[in-house]
Amino acid sequence: MAQVAKTQVVQLSATANSDGSITLNWPKETYAGNFKVYHRNFIHNNNVWSAVDATLAGTLNSWTDATATLGTDREYLVLKVNGTKTDAWGYIYAGNKFIPKAEKGGIILLVDSSYIKALSKEINTVYTDLYSSGYFPTIIFAGRKEKAEDVKLRIKAFVDKAAIRPKAIYIIGHVPVPYSGYFSSNGDRPPPDGHVEGVGNHTGAWPADLYYGELEGFWSDQNVNCTTGSDPRHHNMPNDGKFDQSVVDNPVELEVGRIDMFGMDQFSKNDTLLVKEYLNRVHNFRLGNMSFRRRGLIDNNFTGLNLASTGYQNIPCFVGLDSLSDAVDYFTEQNKGSYLWSYGCGAGSYSSCSGIGTTIDFVTSKGKLNNAFTMLAGSFFGDWDSKNNLLRASLASGSLACCWGGIPKWYLHHMALGVNIGYGAKITQNNANDYFNGNFNGAWNGVFIALMGDPTLTMLQVAPPTKLVIAENQGSTLLKWNASKEKVDGYAVYRIDESKQEWREISTYCPSAANTTTDTFYFDYCKSTPLGNNQGKYTYAVRAFRWETTGAGSYRNLSMGVVGQTITTDISTINGAAIHCYPNPSNGQLTIGGLTASTKCELSVLNLSGQVLKTTSAITSEAGECQLNFNDLSDQLLLIHINQGGKTFTEKVNLTHN
Repeated sequence: MAQVAKTQVVQLSATANSDGSITLNWPKETYAGNFKVYHRNFIHNNNVWSAVDATLAGTLNSWTDATATLGTDREYLVLKVNGTKTDAWGYIYAGNKFIPKAEKGGIILLVDSSYIKALSKEINTVYTDLYSSGYFPTIIFAGRKEKAEDVKLRIKAFVDKAAIRPKAIYIIGHVPVPYSGYFSSNGDRPPPDGHVEGVGNHTGAWPADLYYGELEGFWSDQNVNCTTGSDPRHHNMPNDGKFDQSVVDNPVELEVGRIDMFGMDQFSKNDTLLVKEYLNRVHNFRLGNMSFRRRGLIDNNFTGLNLASTGYQNIPCFVGLDSLSDAVDYFTEQNKGSYLWSYGCGAGSYSSCSGIGTTIDFVTSKGKLNNAFTMLAGSFFGDWDSKNNLLRASLASGSLACCWGGIPKWYLHHMALGVNIGYGAKITQNNANDYFNGNFNGAWNGVFIALMGDPTLTMLQVAPPTKLVIAENQGSTLLKWNASKEKVDGYAVYRIDESKQEWREISTYCPSAANTTTDTFYFDYCKSTPLGNNQGKYTYAVRAFRWETTGAGSYRNLSMGVVGQTITTDISTINGAAIHCYPNPSNGQLTIGGLTASTKCELSVLNLSGQVLKTTSAITSEAGECQLNFNDLSDQLLLIHINQGGKTFTEKVNLTHN
């Protein structure tokens, strides 16, 4: 039997040419109709496709965009058209030496409050990793017994007062699961897996994590009365805390992903330990400590349905046309070799997928199953808030992210140029007809569409530099760091603007300055004396980069950053002769004199590398003195930085406990 999923897709890859042009490629065939090519500029959030760029004979299998130049990123659509009938669709986000933005915007870490102590170290690592990757995180804790509506009110209150609205929510743990929908043969839409009353009764409300990311719409709870579902979880009655909506009425604004191991007891560990394992695994992935062969597999056990078209659409963009295998077994192949991406589908239950495997298979394959990202589709297990659920089992076993791919059709192809997976989840949730939605059981725009895993994950990682040291050097700042453990093409240097939530390259301040270097040191000369607008505290970041080639062209791939701070002062603001610090050398108890009496002053202790070790504030005495205690620090030469009324002074002090 012909594979419907495969014939419904124009599988695409792209080549970045040295002259800046981009060549699209697809499998060669003899097609009676034509291939039509369109494009749009993704970077401008342009949802309108161009006029036809090219109409090609059905025997051709490539086309070159000669208007593309170095630095270009574009989204392309290739249609197979025979007369007025469209037989197949293909999408690719392609680039040629494309440079993505370094900053990613704000993100809310919505954390299960039962993990406050148990996973404090891991949550702090998540926070640090995200900050180092260009995000500006905020943590909101939520109790398991709270109402989803109350949790969302706190999210919305934060978002509404934020100077810059966040772009994502990362749910960690068993934060209250919203339920919504009237999925029934008598309802708004049938259940997305087709199991209506009398045929499985997967009816009523389904888990709806996107509720937390949709901030402007009204979610009602007065209309639906459906108790036909075989599992009481799905029963939806007026005013029961489960919402009425089956589809997304307003666009989902925030990317949402969740790691939740509650009820996965077949793994013989509690949810806290399983989440801990997952968070540590993602941290190692970001550090470049995990490697996967750049290849993909598809194990399609629904040859008469189009579910696996999600795999055929996305995976060639990631690894290329020649690195995709579709005549292999899901578990057998991934237990003996690594795959960057995999896809599997078949008839399902909550904990099984025919032709693929079961939750127990994920248990027994733990430590052997070797993929970074996987997509699975089949009946029932897309309802992920179920005990020993198959989707979540993939994450407990070793995968980094998973989705119910094919119900509806998912679009993750932007990841091929370094975009995070949460973006693909959001555009899939919001997709009615911008992309071909698959026309499967009315599943498009469904409130159940959810990402399992960290929404900030990108496909390929670069090992970061380490041990950033910052030192003032006669009007400039010297940054030094240890090289990445991998072969990289260079390092990009940034200042982080906290107020604007931006990572700003040095040339933002000095247009003549270089933003990158192949050395492991960098001089920032963008500070004159007096410093004027450049005076104050600086947060620097250094990120390794590699020019990455994928199935969609080439782009600059950044590592996490190594981050450090320095404080720079304008030496003309205080008459240093009036300030005195004693005793010097000091045993850690210092008196600072010569200040304005009865006035607040801000005190900072720095090492000679410019790293801030301690900060405090004090009110000076009537004699113009204040006390500073730093005897908890080890013996070293320190800089004492004083700021009083906007005037600043820095003094070297030798700390010795002898």
